[in-house]
Amino acid sequence: MAIQELFPGLDLPLRGLNSRRERKLHAVPGEGIQPLSKEHRRIFAAILSVTFAIGLLVLLAINILLTQDAFVLQHLKQETNITIDQRDALIQKLAAKSSPDQLAATAIKLGMVPAGAPKFIDLNSGIGTNGTARRSGGNG
Repeated sequence: MAIQELFPGLDLPLRGLNSRRERKLHAVPGEGIQPLSKEHRRIFAAILSVTFAIGLLVLLAINILLTQDAFVLQHLKQETNITIDQRDALIQKLAAKSSPDQLAATAIKLGMVPAGAPKFIDLNSGIGTNGTARRSGGNG
């Protein structure tokens, strides 16, 4: 089978393929190429349209997911702010109840009495003394 039968637009030089000038392919425009029929053009246009539509739907889906995530993120930020406000309120309430005046008032309500002046016991004599402890001048 000859190459000219397979490729009718191909002109091969008669002398051989030694020089670069002789290796050029010569094609005649329009020879061997048939224009597409209207049916083929419609099919091609339909394929392009379907591909374009699918691409747009994919972009729409991605956009919807990103927007939904933005709403979820905003909701979580609001919940975080509410939780922080509640925590701060509890810390302030605890600080108010931990003040010395409040602790003393709560202790009195529970029936506790304030402590009096401390008393010290002298171990040598066994007598309790008010105020400060006496130090013996010995081995102290």
